[in-house]
Amino acid sequence: MIKLFTHTDLDGVGNTILAYIVFGKHNVEVEYCDYNNVNEKIVTFLQKNRIEDYKSIYITDISVNDDVAKRVDTLVSNNDIEIKLFDHHPTAMDLNKYYWATVKPMLNANQKNCGTKLFYDYLTTLNYANTNLKLNNIKDFVDIVRKYDTWEWKETNFILSKQLNDLLYIVGIDDFVDEFYNRLFNESKFYLSEFDLKLLNIKQKEIDSYVKSCNKRMRVYNILGYNAGVVFAEQYSSEVGNRLCDMHPEIEFCVIINMAGSISYRSVGDKIDLGKDIASVYGGGGHPNSSGSPISDEIKDKIIEELFAR
Repeated sequence: MIKLFTHTDLDGVGNTILAYIVFGKHNVEVEYCDYNNVNEKIVTFLQKNRIEDYKSIYITDISVNDDVAKRVDTLVSNNDIEIKLFDHHPTAMDLNKYYWATVKPMLNANQKNCGTKLFYDYLTTLNYANTNLKLNNIKDFVDIVRKYDTWEWKETNFILSKQLNDLLYIVGIDDFVDEFYNRLFNESKFYLSEFDLKLLNIKQKEIDSYVKSCNKRMRVYNILGYNAGVVFAEQYSSEVGNRLCDMHPEIEFCVIINMAGSISYRSVGDKIDLGKDIASVYGGGGHPNSSGSPISDEIKDKIIEELFAR
């Protein structure tokens, strides 16, 4: 059995599809994680499961804190178990000191990397990897995911990347994984169906309306010496953040608060390194233009107490 811990966004979900293709859908046990629960989920798994029952354990497109990393390092040093971490967020670079971790933010001098690409490159080195993994349709899928996650799609107007991400949020993770696993495994060319495009047209109107609503609710605050637009929003964090930054040149970045458990930070240009200068201060991390941090249960409790204080 293969265990996969991966992020909940398109880049994280891309790793699930690759794992299904290589190892077989019924041989992979997936657990989706966010910044607010990844450490807890991995520690719980290590405590409650027979590690020897798993051939390999992979952590993709998300990283662990130093305490969990030390625990994993001790485990792999004292047991015959393969645990590997693949991440591309610059704030996780320190994990490269562990031989089982690969953190590589750049694909080359000019292009940013992503978790799906890192995992893909590793999987293609395995002797037992399905040769289908090297087909053009899967290579195309990996690059489409990379262009979305690094926001390269916007610079080149490669709309297919955005459409794929929108589809994920339209149909949900499970249906998205099933559909594109089947397409990539059985079709020779990556494509979006006519039905996909109809759904996307409807969804784009919804997104535009949602961004308009967020724009009305946004408030500007000083955060760590920067002008930040702050809005509560549960959906489309990347599009909301980037479009609000474009609409408001007076702000240096946008904060999107999802009270379900996470805060997203988005910016355009190179005014600030959000991962290093902002998200890491609040227990998170990420890229210079796209990062996130968790909302702890303690903070949620304080907010509830404040809302209903007598």
